Amino acid sequence: MPGNLVTNNAQAQQAPLKPESLPDNELPPVQRDTLLTGLPILVTERPGSTSVAVAVVIKVGATFDRVGKAGLARLTAECIRGGGGGYDAERVRLELEEAEAQLEVDVDWDQTCLLVTGPARQAATLIDLLGRLVTTPDLARRDVAETRFKPFQEAAIAAARAAQTEEAAADALFFQTLYDAHPYHHNLLGTPESVAAITPADVADFYRRHWLPNNAAVIIVGDITASQVRGVTRRAFGGWAKGKPAPATFLPPNPPDQLRLVHQPQTGPSGGQVQVRLGGILPEATAETRATWLVLTELLKRRCQPWQLTLSHRRLPDSPWMLSGVCTPETAPAQIERLLQLLSELRDTPPGEADVRAAQAAVASASRDRVPNNRDLAQRLARLETYGRSPTAEADILNRVAAVTPADCHALAREMLGRGRLIIVSGGTASLQASLAKFGTVETIQP
Repeated sequence: MPGNLVTNNAQAQQAPLKPESLPDNELPPVQRDTLLTGLPILVTERPGSTSVAVAVVIKVGATFDRVGKAGLARLTAECIRGGGGGYDAERVRLELEEAEAQLEVDVDWDQTCLLVTGPARQAATLIDLLGRLVTTPDLARRDVAETRFKPFQEAAIAAARAAQTEEAAADALFFQTLYDAHPYHHNLLGTPESVAAITPADVADFYRRHWLPNNAAVIIVGDITASQVRGVTRRAFGGWAKGKPAPATFLPPNPPDQLRLVHQPQTGPSGGQVQVRLGGILPEATAETRATWLVLTELLKRRCQPWQLTLSHRRLPDSPWMLSGVCTPETAPAQIERLLQLLSELRDTPPGEADVRAAQAAVASASRDRVPNNRDLAQRLARLETYGRSPTAEADILNRVAAVTPADCHALAREMLGRGRLIIVSGGTASLQASLAKFGTVETIQP
């Protein structure tokens, strides 16, 4: 029995399970326990749902990929399928098959989420399996055989290669130009070259530095009770050694002070499409401004159609926002000019009451129309844990959205759109630069 488990009644009373309110009325209460290692265990009971979802969320993602080895966080997570805790990859596959369960791995900028779903009657088996893979994975050994590592690396290289589209290339140029040496300059999957540079030792070091119980959470949602899963969860995860989470010591980005325009002409014959990206770096979001950001994001989406908006605050400062579009070389200057006009109007003039009400209704509809299952609920709880959001405040988010005013939106829009912006134009010939010069100096980057 691992020594850091809470194993007797007296100790268990030090950290009792407590009901906790959750976002929107679709979510039942969650009960929280905390092991002596600092690992929170969240249990949400859903009687009659017949299934269970067990998730482990690590509050580290691709932001901490090593320089030159983009894709390391994702490859580390995928490697847990290789076994751990005395189970090899084949045993893991058989356990999942016999339990009629599925294992999902998801990595974004801020978190790594490992999620197992299956019948509720298999809850103990699934908790034990995930505990083995997370707390004592074979990937943590620097001397793991190359033959065991290679299949996961080759699959990651293939995924990175498959993602190399014209759209992705334009995105990559935008983020590389905006962020320079800051880790947000690369993408989540990495490139075939960066993934090929990753070694088993890199994966082992990433695991040891970042996969820590005091920087993680276990989430169980389904047709179970907290008392049924308390013991097996403590046994499965109690031996996970805690440590000191690595600090975020990154070089800051160097965003433009005004408007910066970069053109990357295509090589070869002239094509019919040009990829355009326009955006910049977001101001910080706070708990007080979260509802306003939701409404402003919806306003931007509606105002700038058919351009596609990417806007999401990450855990670290300097999150990006980006508008994406495709047009012909002939229409690109006019479309960019119109988009700049729309953004200037939103910066300089408060939105109308009707526009704000429509945006509020869209935000509310997107939330209320969800019919969450156990898997969805586990993922939502994982995000709450990752971003440290107050469940009480999150439960009231729709009321706060309804209270947002045009003046609130305008204040954030001025702050966001009053900053320097970057425009990337990818494609077209060098002759396109003459038309783009109306916006200012055009920098040229060769492919």
